[in-house]
Amino acid sequence: MRFPGPVVCVLAIAACLAPFGAWAVAGQRGTSTNGGDADGLFRTELTLSSRQISVAYDPALRADDSVQAVLLAASSVSTEAGVLVARIEGHRALRIGPLGPEPEPEEAPSSGVDHDLWLTRLNAGWALDARPVQDENATEPAESSRIPLRHRTTSEVVDTLSVALEPIGDNAGRMTLRWGVHVWATDFEFVELPRRSSPERTSNVGRPSSRTRDADLSARYRATALGSRNETALRTTDGAHIQVLFQREVGTDSDDFQRIESTADGDILEFTRSAAIRLRTEAPLLFGDTLVPTGNLAPNFPGAYALWLRKNGTDWRLVFNNEPDSWGTQHDSAFDAAELDLTYERVDGVDSDRPLAVYFVPFGADENRLILHWGEHVWTAGFAVVQ
Repeated sequence: MRFPGPVVCVLAIAACLAPFGAWAVAGQRGTSTNGGDADGLFRTELTLSSRQISVAYDPALRADDSVQAVLLAASSVSTEAGVLVARIEGHRALRIGPLGPEPEPEEAPSSGVDHDLWLTRLNAGWALDARPVQDENATEPAESSRIPLRHRTTSEVVDTLSVALEPIGDNAGRMTLRWGVHVWATDFEFVELPRRSSPERTSNVGRPSSRTRDADLSARYRATALGSRNETALRTTDGAHIQVLFQREVGTDSDDFQRIESTADGDILEFTRSAAIRLRTEAPLLFGDTLVPTGNLAPNFPGAYALWLRKNGTDWRLVFNNEPDSWGTQHDSAFDAAELDLTYERVDGVDSDRPLAVYFVPFGADENRLILHWGEHVWTAGFAVVQ
């Protein structure tokens, strides 16, 4: 899938909503957002309790005057406008707006969310017009759905489209779009699905397989890790994957959370009941003047690091360590690879009971943010992907 720049549609409400929902752009169907091909799209992904949501978009979509004018002009009572901005895919348990199963579905859906998203200006506010991705031979357009958006403006201008997936619980998250001075947000969740009955076993012989014992070790490792951890990820336009694994269900009622206040100056914040936060990157990352390279464990392999928080007076520092699979109490400074300043703030009253969460806020290859959020504590590090 490749977006040919900002595609804008403006329609009179008097013309009825059916043509608006049916209007489509040729050539928008293509590779899955979970694919690794260098197709020019940027992807942000989040996996909670082994269930994934993925959003692909063109990072070259600029908030230029023509697009802004079309969207803002739709505030009149006679028109509404939409811009094709992204494609969303998700596990069949994903519920976002009207898409996905009911909170307590009687039957498990056979497939998940797979929709093109049109940022749409309505008379009453903003929405994402979600249109199912269909086979190219389909003769009738599928019915679209409207995902309501919360909207605000900010003094921070984002020249190109940015989409972030932020975990706000162990089964819930928030999707945030930034474009120009505008910020739109909507929440999503993964609902519990009814169990499917297992097919009757007819023999002790399984399907033949050509796998060897050590085949696809990375996939096996990831599947095992996701049994107890969540994952946030970016996939760059040239296919490089950047992933962070963090422990599930590390809440604000844990002893480890209390250690944020009691950690001594210069000491590492320990996690007594979880593994260390783990970074894997297929591209070098530049945090200010600090380079975090690939190949730190073996030449020509992705970079793999444990991430630690070190108390630094009233602030904190981020430590990259060459033992990525350490337990949360096993930091060894002899293996530290890099250390840098973090932006730290305490936001009282906002998501004050949020469990430990790690996520990316992407702004393209030149500017991204890695954010750690735990209760009212927020740590932020800016970085660029080295192409």
